Amino acid sequence: MRCLFLLLSVFCLPLTASCGPVSHDREWSYADLRLLDPVDDTFSPSTDILAVYTRTSGSDFEIRIDLLDISLTPDYNMLVYLDPSPWGTDPVDWQVEISIPFDGPVKVFTNNPTLDAHNIIPRLVRDPWLDTVVVRLNSHFLPRDFKVHVFSIRFLPNQINPPNDMVVNISTGGVPPIQRAPVLLAFWDTFPAATPAQALRRWDGAHTGPRGERHGLKHILDNAGLYGIPVALLDLKTPPSLAALDTLGITPQIQSLASQGLLILPDVAYGEPANTSLAFSRRAAAGFNLHASPFVYSTSSNLQSKYLAQFLPLESISHLARSGGTRLIPIPAADAIQATPDGPSLDVRRALVAAAFSGDLSDLMVLGGDLPHSTWGNANMAGPTFAWIAAHPWIQPLTGEHLLAFPVEAHYVHLPTAPSATTPILSALNVAPDNSVTDSAWQVYFMLTAPTSDEMLPLLRANYLGQVNELLVAARWAERPSSLLDCAHDLNNDSQPECVLSNRDFFAILDPAGARLTNLFYLDKAGPHQVVGPSSQFTVGLSDPSEWHTELGQAADPSVIPAAFSDEPDTWMRFTTGITPEGITFTSPDGSRIKTYRLLYDGIEITYHGSGPVSTRIPLAVDPQAFFFGPTDYQSAISPGAWAWGLVNGLQVNVRTTAVFSAQSLTDSVPYLSQPEDPDRLYPGGHYMPFPLSVVDLQCTGDFSVQIRVK
Repeated sequence: MRCLFLLLSVFCLPLTASCGPVSHDREWSYADLRLLDPVDDTFSPSTDILAVYTRTSGSDFEIRIDLLDISLTPDYNMLVYLDPSPWGTDPVDWQVEISIPFDGPVKVFTNNPTLDAHNIIPRLVRDPWLDTVVVRLNSHFLPRDFKVHVFSIRFLPNQINPPNDMVVNISTGGVPPIQRAPVLLAFWDTFPAATPAQALRRWDGAHTGPRGERHGLKHILDNAGLYGIPVALLDLKTPPSLAALDTLGITPQIQSLASQGLLILPDVAYGEPANTSLAFSRRAAAGFNLHASPFVYSTSSNLQSKYLAQFLPLESISHLARSGGTRLIPIPAADAIQATPDGPSLDVRRALVAAAFSGDLSDLMVLGGDLPHSTWGNANMAGPTFAWIAAHPWIQPLTGEHLLAFPVEAHYVHLPTAPSATTPILSALNVAPDNSVTDSAWQVYFMLTAPTSDEMLPLLRANYLGQVNELLVAARWAERPSSLLDCAHDLNNDSQPECVLSNRDFFAILDPAGARLTNLFYLDKAGPHQVVGPSSQFTVGLSDPSEWHTELGQAADPSVIPAAFSDEPDTWMRFTTGITPEGITFTSPDGSRIKTYRLLYDGIEITYHGSGPVSTRIPLAVDPQAFFFGPTDYQSAISPGAWAWGLVNGLQVNVRTTAVFSAQSLTDSVPYLSQPEDPDRLYPGGHYMPFPLSVVDLQCTGDFSVQIRVK
């Protein structure tokens, strides 16, 4: 009887009103929420009522109705009744009806002769982006206390349409529902970047998202700050990611969001053994002024028991669990479509409402995923989705503090602990001296053994593990420097001997395959400093996978700069060696090219003898540990016959040569890193070089010399 009376009033009552925009004195809050309604099995999301809010704002009374999804062109009618009758009265003694048609102005009717409908001037805003309808009324002409009834009706022409959804007896003086929908946003693979080009693409890349759109971490951070929604970036606190973000100038934004509690930044066990990679994660975070965390994320999912909480894949992604004294926080599925240009997908919205109605206080919803493959990073999807969540106060985004206090499901999960180190390389790393060269060796090892879904990449990386041993040889020299001229030992496990040229200040490793200078180090009172190193020390796999040849050893990846003085096209030609009191000489098989290396008091000199053209390169890797563990400022300078490269307040390297040369570095790319990626821009060569290399290219015909000097 009650519903029939309300329904018939749509067709039999004269309706008059005006329509206009609603201005809000404040955002809608959880305290304004009066009712949350379950998702209905309806064919029309635009008539599915989710929530009703009421509040007084100045002299106005406001009613807000959340719907599951509103189309840009309204396809529904809505009736709102203000009813001062006691609970359960039948028939309804309503006094004000507000009719919101799919088309045309809002109208008001009253059946109380003491009320004048013309004084109750409704102002209406439909927001199809936030899926809300707000009605604002002059409260002076309304009953003092009343209930609200809301009916939504799918508009179908030329027929009487029954209500699709209804909520009744909503008290304007009621309290909000007890439970909200707790939601966690968590992402991994958040900023994989080994070059300025990759950093810009992962930050604000053009055509990089899963649907070929502009995409990147920028859109997560900007919207988290704009809408005050906390986000967990599970693996951001690694040395390469933090250093690349600092080069882009993003560190202050990350620090600010973290200080506001809007970023959850776990310590990261990004390699095994976890205790070493965790130490590097914490060290890099401290260097970039980010705090250590009570949370941890492990790419191997091994238990890290020294932390209060650990993020990892769990069988149930709707509950926290426990292993020993560590609470376990689930991470979301990797490939679900959650963010759309219209806000959260309908599946996400339905799941959020279901979470709010769950009687289990330990129930939560986890959103996010693998960021490069997630629509959350889409420039056109992140904003609407963050805005929708922020605008619906029945959703409770969880902060780090919330997660540490959130109820944990009763059952326990058994997790394995980290495996013990057994390989020869790991054994050597574990007993290596504590200095920056050993740190570089560890980072190379972690880079080359990082988990990946690419089946071919581990095979490619395996070809470059031998360089870890070269770095460890240099690390041991740095602890006990000595002079050595030797070509008798296999330093990188390639079954061929390499040469060492050293004194108490400099340590050089030379490879007869190409007569290349693979590494050069300088030792002073501050400790060892790297000067030259291959690009494979920082990344491999930059070339097209179709060009990989995993059977070719160190030549497997054509994008790698394998060493200094790696001549093209004779990069891997094996030279014969000769040791003299002054240095080491390498002679090509036909005797047409001779390279001689000798140490200077402040560096090393290389001379070429021959009549043919030479094209070669020098990758300068100046103090990479400074780059990876704190803010750095590299600078370059070019002058006739010389290239200077190094840290503004640190080691400077000067390359002098009689050959024709050019040079590239990350500083060439810096002016472009504050702008969105432009696929039509011709970026400088340094844009594609691994951090923090500078590469000198040399061309000459006949004899020439090169000096690499430090100051």
